[in-house]
Amino acid sequence: MQDDAIGQRDASYATPPSKAASITFAVFFAVTASVHVWQCIHYRCFKLTALLPVACAVLIAGFATRAYGADEPNNAQIYTASTLLLYMGPPLFQLVNIQILGRIFHFVPYFAPMHPTRILVTFTTLTATVELLTTVGIAFLYNTVVPEKMVNLGATLTKASLAVQILITVVFFMLAGIFHHCCRSGFIDSPKAMRPLFTLYLSTIILLTRTIYRMVEHFGNNPLGVAEERFFYAFDATPLLVSAILWNVMHPMRYLPESDVIYLAQDGVTLIKGPGWKDSRSFGETFFDPFAALTNTSTNHQKQFWQNNGYVVRTRRRRRKTTRTTTT
Repeated sequence: MQDDAIGQRDASYATPPSKAASITFAVFFAVTASVHVWQCIHYRCFKLTALLPVACAVLIAGFATRAYGADEPNNAQIYTASTLLLYMGPPLFQLVNIQILGRIFHFVPYFAPMHPTRILVTFTTLTATVELLTTVGIAFLYNTVVPEKMVNLGATLTKASLAVQILITVVFFMLAGIFHHCCRSGFIDSPKAMRPLFTLYLSTIILLTRTIYRMVEHFGNNPLGVAEERFFYAFDATPLLVSAILWNVMHPMRYLPESDVIYLAQDGVTLIKGPGWKDSRSFGETFFDPFAALTNTSTNHQKQFWQNNGYVVRTRRRRRKTTRTTTT
């Protein structure tokens, strides 16, 4: 697909797009989007998961445009529009996963490796960067009238957007992995936290499959014809649809409390209403120093409100000691 655009300088699909398949996926995403809207209303969680129906809507538009383009495969405007929309949807799914991870950090604050608000600010900015790179990159890459150097620039920007998506995924697994390890060490195994976390792992791996497919397409000079229609639906459209349906089935608000000031006590059972996370730092400070490494601790930007709630984090040594005492 990329080689055709650069070499022939016309907009054309690697293989003729299937109108029936495009319509089918548009309908599937419309159904899952409708369910997501209902779930946002039912669980009153628009702040957390409103981007799920938005991401689905972007993909619906992409597949609808692709279906229209099946009758006009050489129409440069339709081809560029459908490609752009289909590239813009996945980063939104990634951002939703980051939001849900931050919400889990609200629920188990004492093991959060990063302030939840800082996660949202940092990764929202990165996602906006991805969308900007994608928009400009696709616009240049599949434009039939711009100079060749602009086409090459578009290819570079598109590759950069995919690289940033990989970076976001790597950082996500680092944060989630650290948090999960701390929960295991502290004997926090409540389904209210673990089920959304495992669903996040699965969703992110599914989205990573799609990103790797796109990277192979753009970095690998189209090996084995990966730009063909069958590969597109197998490794791009289907993973996105599965990820959307996954959150229909395992919606995070089935397990997490409605308010983000309700958190799980260190005993792994009791729910406590606290003051919630606070961060008085500016947007710039939050973005450039998300871990507050340069912040003066005396300013108390991240008060550990859970320390005086009457519960303590359990350790393996303490649990073994308690078990021996009980047995005796």
